[in-house]
Amino acid sequence: MHKGVHQEGGCLCGAVRFKVQTAPLRTLVCHCTFCQKMTGSSFYAESMFPADAVEFSGIPMGQYAHRSDGSGKQVYLHFCSNCASTVSLTFERFPDIRAISRGAFDDPNWVGLDAHIWTRSAQDGGVLPANVDCFRLARMKQDGSAEVPERFEVPRMVSR
Repeated sequence: MHKGVHQEGGCLCGAVRFKVQTAPLRTLVCHCTFCQKMTGSSFYAESMFPADAVEFSGIPMGQYAHRSDGSGKQVYLHFCSNCASTVSLTFERFPDIRAISRGAFDDPNWVGLDAHIWTRSAQDGGVLPANVDCFRLARMKQDGSAEVPERFEVPRMVSR
């Protein structure tokens, strides 16, 4: 569903801008409690790129470090120091990867969603789509082996 390789985006106020020249490695919807708190919403959608495939311009971003409950490693939020929009995440566990907030792209629909992760934490009333990989936890275990996804024939509403 890629609508072109060169894409741009930025924060809410426009003080931070970025460009990507490659398609993302994958785009995930994360339902973990960290992403819920970070966004103040039900989930976070992120497109993952090789770290050197993203170019930033504008004002320097602020950074906040959070220790992941799952890996025990740091997750770094990179946000506009002016409007506080979370533009990007980087990961101690995956130093060569940079996540870009899907909503920060000028055209957030330029790429499709590949999977939903941490669905065990999804909020009531949320909907997990049909025919998309849904992982109760992360896509991979701490040892690097793959988790087994769930797939639903019809959309499934989250209810506890």
